Amino acid sequence: MRYTFDQIPNILKRIDERLDIIEDILIDRIQKEAPEMDFIGANEACEILKISLATLYSKVSLREVPFYKKGNRLHFSKLELIEWIQEGKNKTIDDINEKAREIARKIGKQK
Repeated sequence: MRYTFDQIPNILKRIDERLDIIEDILIDRIQKEAPEMDFIGANEACEILKISLATLYSKVSLREVPFYKKGNRLHFSKLELIEWIQEGKNKTIDDINEKAREIARKIGKQK
């Protein structure tokens, strides 16, 4: 199927909306499959984050990574670690432009 140049923004918006729906479904499925607070130790956290134990301890001391401490033991939630990684996602130019258009539309509606 051929699209005109004018149709491209609407098509991209529909694709983005569909991807959001798919992402919500996948996140819901992951959360149902894994217990919400599935705690792991430092070594398993290192495997998930792909970092050394020394780096993990450094990130804990700087409070850069989510953790729990009971006594002298550190505990980590798998789900929180995965969410922490996802928060670091760099936005694409398209993501930034779309957000700017949303803000401009909201400002235009307020006037």
